[in-house]
Amino acid sequence: MIREIFLKLAWPNWLFAILLMAAVAISYYFYRRTIPPLSASRRIILTTLRSISLSIALFLVLEPVLQLSYQLTEKPVVAVVADNSASMKLAENGGLRGDSLRLILQRLPGLAGMDSLDLQTFYFDTRTSPARQDSLTFAADGSNLYQAIGAVRDSLSGQNLQAIILLSDGIYNQGPNPYLQTRTGAFPVFTVVLGDTATPRDIAVRRLRTNQVTYQGETFPVEAIISHNGFEGEQVVVTISGEGKVLDRRELRLNQSGFEQKVSFDITPTRVGDLDLQVAVSGKAGEITDNNNRGSTRVKVLKSKLRVAVFNGLPSFDRRFLRLLGNSLEDFDFRYRTEKAAGSYYEGSFEELNLDSLDAFIFESFPTGRSDPDHLAKIMEAVATRKIPIIWLIGNTANYQRLAGSADLLPFEPAARLASRENGFVKLTAGGELHPVTRLDDNETTNKLLWQELPPLETFPTLAPREGSQVLLAFPFDDGSMRPALFTFRVQGIKHLVLNGANISNWYFLLQEDPLRENLLRDFFERAVRWTVNREDINQVQILPLQRIVNVGEAVIFSGQVFDGFYNVLSDARVEIVVSGDSTRVEREMVAEGNGFFRQSFSGLPRGDYDYQIRATRNGEQVGTRSGRITVKPFFLEYQNTRANYPLMAQIARESGGEVYTPGEFLAQFPGRQLNSRISYRSDEWFLWNYWHWLLGLVLLLGSEWLLRKRWGLL
Repeated sequence: MIREIFLKLAWPNWLFAILLMAAVAISYYFYRRTIPPLSASRRIILTTLRSISLSIALFLVLEPVLQLSYQLTEKPVVAVVADNSASMKLAENGGLRGDSLRLILQRLPGLAGMDSLDLQTFYFDTRTSPARQDSLTFAADGSNLYQAIGAVRDSLSGQNLQAIILLSDGIYNQGPNPYLQTRTGAFPVFTVVLGDTATPRDIAVRRLRTNQVTYQGETFPVEAIISHNGFEGEQVVVTISGEGKVLDRRELRLNQSGFEQKVSFDITPTRVGDLDLQVAVSGKAGEITDNNNRGSTRVKVLKSKLRVAVFNGLPSFDRRFLRLLGNSLEDFDFRYRTEKAAGSYYEGSFEELNLDSLDAFIFESFPTGRSDPDHLAKIMEAVATRKIPIIWLIGNTANYQRLAGSADLLPFEPAARLASRENGFVKLTAGGELHPVTRLDDNETTNKLLWQELPPLETFPTLAPREGSQVLLAFPFDDGSMRPALFTFRVQGIKHLVLNGANISNWYFLLQEDPLRENLLRDFFERAVRWTVNREDINQVQILPLQRIVNVGEAVIFSGQVFDGFYNVLSDARVEIVVSGDSTRVEREMVAEGNGFFRQSFSGLPRGDYDYQIRATRNGEQVGTRSGRITVKPFFLEYQNTRANYPLMAQIARESGGEVYTPGEFLAQFPGRQLNSRISYRSDEWFLWNYWHWLLGLVLLLGSEWLLRKRWGLL
């Protein structure tokens, strides 16, 4: 309803009135006498046209603004917030919880007094959105009541929101406690509790506990935590499956309701790779749901023992240390060959090594001038074809010129003999602080202390690392320069780790009385061997999922770095990722986070197995690719606690000034109180001089005047 109309001009209204009368007077004077003379009626027509034209032009020059003031009566807005999560599918008392919700939504508009209310309906699960006819599916595995109330309040901000009707079982498993949104009392929340408030009969696998990594052929434990309600004393069967078959089963007698029980399995993996395990509990008649009767996890299975061939140029203390090292590392199978003469070794024949079965080589002062050329050729052929990594312990008896035929595979320039220097003290480099081989402790300060003031080594300053090597330890020289003490190099998919120092056994024997570093050399070599045999990080695309198996509703997050051919970080790469499953395909570009790190996340993936493909390019050229598999497992978060949460729904109503109902009480009693309309005022401004219609009117008026003057023969 329009209350006021006001016209505002740039000049005072009285001045406009004077100018308007002047415009009329000028028009009258202009047509008072004409040649040839016209009748009075024709002079009046022309005078009127001229007066109107001048008046409009004058009116527009004064920039008129029309202001209209309205008074509005706003209906009370009532927001209906309906639970769209999977717990609405729970069956109880002969029906589903969602049936009661649908009935309320169907009858709500017809309740007494509802025609005077403005109903706004929203559905919520992990997110909240306005209601659509086909969007009430009860499919989402999660409920965020806190976000639902906040989203509705923000969506209706500025409207006459008088109340919220919350239709839910009160189960929330994401976000803060929802009652925190209602403590202000800005609007009452009327809660309708859907579902049985008594604890239903149910059996559930709550969680699984096991190792994340194990070894082929080694037995590891899997613990399943089982809980139940209403089946005390009954017998169930718990099975664990993997590798396409049932691996074990246990009979379990359920104890007191509400308490957790542990079932343990011992699993021995037979294959290397990812082992998917599923634990299931046999169902019972009368359970509210059997969707929570199973759980799954994934274990990475590594090779049982890594086979490492250790070649020594001659017997020495370093060779003795390597023997002690092999005895202390149970997960490695060290096989020693110390040269006695050309083609012969103290520990056994060369052929018994079986090069095809090896995972890594350690060369300590090897090869020498007497090493068998045929043996060296076979070793380097195995390195080239099977990409076997090498750990080099540089020694003064070695003759690397013997490997000149494989120079393109070596991490340094081959030389016949290297000049040595005594008393080289190592220093941890910036790259070494982050590298897994030399990061012996997760605490940065502690790790630096481990590498400080170690016993000196015999160094070889003339050793020339290949371009692209990454230095982890360095020898400071008197002239201020730094020479590599420990460096890595990768070529043709082969990893090399080079320790440019002899008498490494000093670090072992002289540190036995140092409690902080008595195991330093043992830990260092264990990390060195594991890093060199790890083929995964040879890939220039070092981007992986943070978790290879996630629950439904959780985000799958990928993060990592991209490297060039010399394994320098690339910050300007373009990285694209494709995640695809049986019926889902999502393609995105990864987001650069700085320092060469890239990140991307995928939310809302349904249960199932997914393949991912990552492709990195730079300046239009491909840098590398990476692929793998992730699993979204059915965790059924909504079924971990199935009892309707009446205390929470009552608390929300009480804190906000509303009321709590059962479905029947709500249909009979709501609204039960007066919800008030609101008077509001609105003003609109119309800048009249800004419309092109005035120009059209002026053209028509002046054109009509000119046409009549022409027709009537005026000069």
